[in-house]
Amino acid sequence: MITEKDITETLKNELEPLNYIYAFWIEGSFAMGYADEYSDIDYWIDVDDDHQKDALEHVEIALRNLGEIDGRDENGNGNPKLGQIVYHIKDSSPYLVLDFNWQLHSRDRKEYHYIKNDIVEGASVIFDKDDVVRFEEADDQEIINNKENCKKECDYRYSQHIRVRKYINRGAFAECYAYYNKYVIEPLVMLLRLKYTPLYPYHYLLHISMHMPCAIVERLEKLMQVKSLNDIENRMREAEEWYHELHEELY
Repeated sequence: MITEKDITETLKNELEPLNYIYAFWIEGSFAMGYADEYSDIDYWIDVDDDHQKDALEHVEIALRNLGEIDGRDENGNGNPKLGQIVYHIKDSSPYLVLDFNWQLHSRDRKEYHYIKNDIVEGASVIFDKDDVVRFEEADDQEIINNKENCKKECDYRYSQHIRVRKYINRGAFAECYAYYNKYVIEPLVMLLRLKYTPLYPYHYLLHISMHMPCAIVERLEKLMQVKSLNDIENRMREAEEWYHELHEELY
């Protein structure tokens, strides 16, 4: 069966000789080292502005050398300097989806970089002809700003716990469950993010198991496993205690 190594090597051999493709790299789980049999692959290239179409033709030539393309979904993101097509190769694992992204070479380099020794986002460079993929130190001021901005939002949401209690008293589980997540779980996760991944306070639950200690994730999962209004009422007290602990530690 086709593997990530097969696909990456085939793309590299096809794209690297082209003088209008400046860099090729991988993001996501394969770059960060925690990919498994269910992981997709996040590819990126940096391409000359006038050769976007040519580059994509070569991408698809490379993929067809591996097999028939039985999935192709082009997504717009509103940024004229960026693009994305999601591919799948027939007879490969259904989970081995190829999230192929590109940026035009004229994109302002101040818009993007990776953080050294980051545990959330990173890049594995396949080739780079023009110092496109850059790694920089974390910005301490950004962390300070995140803490201040999140404090306002978290404090507001915490002040709205009465909304959860209102629906407990009304016996309305669906509404109570929605508010429990919005006003109890989400601000708690935001504080946990500020503690463990302070550059990414709004990543919420995305790959959280990879970013925090197992004991912390298990404690959080327990709070999320509610089946009744009584569960919500009990878990809410536990969440509030934890929230206060984190708030005192961070502020």
